Amino acid sequence: MKIFGMVFVLALFLFGVAVMRIEINRSGRTISQLQNEVEIKEARNQYLQLEISRMSGPGSITRLAEEKLGMVPAKPHEIVVLEEK
Repeated sequence: MKIFGMVFVLALFLFGVAVMRIEINRSGRTISQLQNEVEIKEARNQYLQLEISRMSGPGSITRLAEEKLGMVPAKPHEIVVLEEK
C-alpha cells in the first residue's frame, strides 16, 4: 500500500509538471504572437505619422482643397479686411 501511495504521488507530480510545461509553451506562443502584433502596429503607426506630416503641409492642404472641394485662392479684390473696434 505504501508503494502504491508513492507511485500515485509521483504520477500526480509528473502530471503537474507536464501541465505546467504545456502552459509555459502556450504562454510563450501567446507572447510571441503579441510581440509580432505590436511590431506590426508600431510600423503602421509610424506610417500614419508620416502620412499626417505629409498631408498637413500647406501645399498638400491647398492641393486637396482645390482638387476635392473645388476651392481656389481668393483674388486680391475679393478679400475684405474688417477693422477692429
